[in-house]
Amino acid sequence: MGSVTRNKWYKYVFLKRYGPLARYLPKTRMMSLHSFRALLGKYGHVIVKPVWGSRGRGVIQVSKLGHHKYGIHYENRQKVKRGKKNTYRYLRKKIGSTPYMVQKRITRPTIDNRPFDMRVIVQRKRHSSHWVVTGKVIKVAGKGYIVSNNTRSKGQLHKFKSGIRKSSIRHLSVSDLESKIDKVSIRSAKRLGALFPHHRIYGMDIATNQKGRVAIIETNLYPAMSHFRKLNDRELYNRIMSYKRG
Repeated sequence: MGSVTRNKWYKYVFLKRYGPLARYLPKTRMMSLHSFRALLGKYGHVIVKPVWGSRGRGVIQVSKLGHHKYGIHYENRQKVKRGKKNTYRYLRKKIGSTPYMVQKRITRPTIDNRPFDMRVIVQRKRHSSHWVVTGKVIKVAGKGYIVSNNTRSKGQLHKFKSGIRKSSIRHLSVSDLESKIDKVSIRSAKRLGALFPHHRIYGMDIATNQKGRVAIIETNLYPAMSHFRKLNDRELYNRIMSYKRG
């Protein structure tokens, strides 16, 4: 079971097949020339990422620029290629035989013109089946990057409420948004409990679009605590750690 815990494709399929969560999961396929062309053709922007990756490693964004040109954005570098097939060939050379997925890109809202998403921690106590959202942090991509991983892109971290109030979705109701995100995160944890019955913590990567529609980007069984240590919110960090202890 060990390897399954880190397999993003396996967890995506498991959540996607569950009716109440299906609409929160952006369309994702295993990477092939056919799926790459289909999703890029349909959505205009896709994210290509490794099935086994973590910390934003190996994540590439591909965008339709018009006139058969495609922009490739990797780390803080950008390239333009001509034609879908040619673009796919370039990506294949870059990723080799590593299993990759292609996913519809969510147009994330921004803080200071940089996109952000969120890490949501959902936990339960040792002898309880009651899941609780114990912490949320907003992760802003670093300048010129697409990934919001803090160490990878030298991005910023914000507390949930103050971050939303600084963002391009500040017009939305923060409490409505929060309850929507919490509901989706808890529902995901309960669903994953069918696969991992003894697991007591999940880190959900959640994004919204500019209208506040929630999307589950991925789920992590071993979420790093560094975001919450860096956030400078002792109370939040302590709450997560006390749940971890049981």
